[in-house]
Amino acid sequence: MKKYFKSALLLLCSVCLFAACADDNDSNPTLKIPETFVLNTPNYAGYTVDLKSTTDSLSLSWSQPDFGGFPVAAHYMVQVSKGDSFKVSQEQADADQTGAKKADYANLSSVLTDCKYKYSAEELDKLIEQLNGWDETNIPNKANVFVRVMSYIPTSTGTTDTVYSNVVKLNVAPYYVMLKAADPELWYLIGACIGDGQWTNSADAVGTSMIPMYVAPDQTYNTKTGKGIIEYVGYLTTAGFKVVKTPGSWDDQLGSSDGALTIVHNDGGSSNICVPSDGYYKITLNTENYSMTVVPYTPAVSTYPQMLIAGDFNGWGTSTAMTACASSNNHDWFYDLDTSADKTTAKFLTDSSWSTNWGGNDFPRGAGAQGGANIPVDAGKYRVFFNDITGVYMFMAK
Repeated sequence: MKKYFKSALLLLCSVCLFAACADDNDSNPTLKIPETFVLNTPNYAGYTVDLKSTTDSLSLSWSQPDFGGFPVAAHYMVQVSKGDSFKVSQEQADADQTGAKKADYANLSSVLTDCKYKYSAEELDKLIEQLNGWDETNIPNKANVFVRVMSYIPTSTGTTDTVYSNVVKLNVAPYYVMLKAADPELWYLIGACIGDGQWTNSADAVGTSMIPMYVAPDQTYNTKTGKGIIEYVGYLTTAGFKVVKTPGSWDDQLGSSDGALTIVHNDGGSSNICVPSDGYYKITLNTENYSMTVVPYTPAVSTYPQMLIAGDFNGWGTSTAMTACASSNNHDWFYDLDTSADKTTAKFLTDSSWSTNWGGNDFPRGAGAQGGANIPVDAGKYRVFFNDITGVYMFMAK
C-alpha cells in the first residue's frame, strides 16, 4: 500500500521542472510516497562494537526510497534510539519547558543527500550516554542501540511526508566520557588559491595547505552538535578551492556543481569552487544544512608584512613571529604555542610599537579588537590561528 502525496505546490513545481509540455502529462511519472525503504545491515551489527577502542569510522548505507520513478532529490537524517521506540526526539524534549518529556531518540547526523554516512564511535557513545542519562557510576558494559534513517522531500514551504527505513539493532560496549557543550564544528579551506596551493589534505597541513574557517562573532552554536555559522574572509583567486570537514579525508566536502559558485555537498562529481575574479571575499557556511555563500568583501583591507604574538609565555617580548599561511596577499597566521606548564595570556601585534594590536576576553576562540584585553589561555599545546582582516582568532589544541 502506498501513500500518494498530493501537495499542489510540489506538483506544480515538479511540472515546471520536469514536464516538457502540457499535452504529455499522462506519460510523466506520478510522485508516490513509499511506506518504507531499506537500511542495510552493516557487518559490525554481527558483533559487539567496543566504542572506546574503535578508531576507524563506522559506516551506514541505504537504498533510495522508491518514489514511483518521480525525479526527487530526497534528504536524509540518521536517527538513534535507546529502546527501538522513536517516540520523543531530543529536539522535542529540549523544547518542553516542563521537563516532562524525555527523549528516547536523537539525530546522529545532520541533513544528508547521499545514501551513506560515516560516523565515529565517540559520536555514538556520547549520543547514547546522553539519551540514557548514564554517568560514571552506572554506565553498562554492553547496550543495544537502534538505528533508522528518516527521508523527506524538502520544499520551499517545509517538508513533505516523511518516510522511515527499517530499524537495525547494534550491540555496543559504551564507555563514560564527560559531556560538555560541543565545540563549534569547523570546516577547512583547501585548494589552488588557499595557503601554499598544494591541495595537501592532512592534519599536518592545517596552516600550510589548509586554513580553518572561523566562528562568526555574535553567533550561537548547537551545544550538542556544535553546528552553526562559520566564516572566512580573505583573498581568493580564480584558481579554485573546496571545503572539507576533516583534515585527511575527502568524505565530507563542499564543491561546485558548475565550476563557479553553485555550492553542493558531497556530490561525487563536484568541481572546484571558483570565484569570477581575483579579490577579497567573505565565505559563510551554515554547518546545519551545508548552505554556503561566497560574496565580495568590500571594506578596505590592510596588509601586514609580519604578525607577532606576545604574552606572559614570552615575557611580553615583541620578537615572536607567527607564520604566514600564504606567500602573497596573506591575512592568516599561525603559531605553535606550548604552555603546558601553566596558563598564560596572549595578544597579536604588527610590530614592537604596539600601535596595532588585537586582544579579547574569549578563549579558545573569539574576535579580537584593536587594543583589546589580554586573551586568557589555558595550559596546553595549541596551534594558534589569527586573521588580520576580521581579528578573529582560534587556539586549536594539539
